[in-house]
Amino acid sequence: MDPVKFRHSISQFIAATVALMMLAISCFAAVILIFGHARVPRLANLEASRLANVELSELVGTPNYTKNTASASPSLISAISSTLHLPFSDPLSMLTNQLPETTTQIAENNQTESSLFHSISTWATNSDKIDMGWLQPASASASEQMLADNPGINVASPQWMHLSDASGNITDSVLPDVVQYAHQHHIKVWALVDNNFDAKLTHEVLQNPKARANLIDELAYAAKTNDYDGINVDFESMYNSDRDAYTAFIKSLHQKLASMHVTLSVDISPDIVPLSDNATFFHAGLADDADYVCLMAYDEHWGGDQDPGPVADLPWVSQSVYDLLNTGVPTDKLILGMPFYTELWHVHKNGNVTTTATADGDINGILQSHHTSGTWKSDLDLMYARYPETDGYTEIWYPTAQTFNDELSLVNENGLAGISIWSLYWSNQKTWSSVLDALRNSVS
Repeated sequence: MDPVKFRHSISQFIAATVALMMLAISCFAAVILIFGHARVPRLANLEASRLANVELSELVGTPNYTKNTASASPSLISAISSTLHLPFSDPLSMLTNQLPETTTQIAENNQTESSLFHSISTWATNSDKIDMGWLQPASASASEQMLADNPGINVASPQWMHLSDASGNITDSVLPDVVQYAHQHHIKVWALVDNNFDAKLTHEVLQNPKARANLIDELAYAAKTNDYDGINVDFESMYNSDRDAYTAFIKSLHQKLASMHVTLSVDISPDIVPLSDNATFFHAGLADDADYVCLMAYDEHWGGDQDPGPVADLPWVSQSVYDLLNTGVPTDKLILGMPFYTELWHVHKNGNVTTTATADGDINGILQSHHTSGTWKSDLDLMYARYPETDGYTEIWYPTAQTFNDELSLVNENGLAGISIWSLYWSNQKTWSSVLDALRNSVS
């Protein structure tokens, strides 16, 4: 064969081969562009949905996920895909772009605080709830009887300690027999310390580093000496200007108690300003610095108020709970405080209003004695009754078993840590039984 013709044939063969390869690549790319990209978002969204059920620590873009995949050596196909910028060449970036933006934020926030997802997941695998009862001052025998009358209580918070002076000293009227009785019945004791509703005294202590440190030492000593399992801080009626000092106090107290394995809980009142947290209690800060936050979800209308109304209707309680969750309190740190009392509103002919607090369990007897009954207010999730008096009339808003069931759904559906009752003094076996059944049977 003529060498010139041979070289010409080889050149034609190579050119034809290259042309065919380019045509094949073009066809492949065209198919991908026409059919692939239209399906990419859908496939990515499906994958993102699947990943939503995976632990946050294993989502794409997190260290665990990267660590598990980094060891795999890139294949030739993936290298070509990356070079040609074909779909699925970078599934990590693709899925990251398709996942909601909040996923990344949640993963970041999870490093510093419990996220909602984490809290609910924890609650789902751990159904142990805190069933706490506050104990108002009473004799040892009366306190023990209240615990006996409320089977299922696993935390008692007796009102034994009080801030006594500006140096940060406390008084402690501990009843050792009650502590012993509680422990024998597998009930933890979180002794309550209050500030006597004295804003001025509290201000003097919180703004004095020496007094604040002394108060912390006093509480730690009381916990150790009296075998308390926890301390429940119930400081109320404080100045808003003491907000930061109070948060700092709780942080220091928690550090002290944590080293002793003593639980710290903090009582706060509702502060319902949506997405705002600028009153005395710094929700997120207190939740971060304490083991639990107890929401005192009562006194929507308080004794002595000249505007009669419910002590705690369901819409108000729900709003109070969600306000705390929305302003930084993790679900698994929030304990819902519930009232076991109702106010009787006496509206006199001259327009003045006086009140009498009574146990929820006594309401039906009171109504029967006045030959009347209540009507259901579905918008409040409460019963309402009104009867005449010689000097005007009395009206009552009071709960039923349905009220307890609906209110405790907030605990189960949101994965809250549990409940606390104010107080066991107002409780009776029927009322407590209704609450306990609702708490344990209304799991979502």
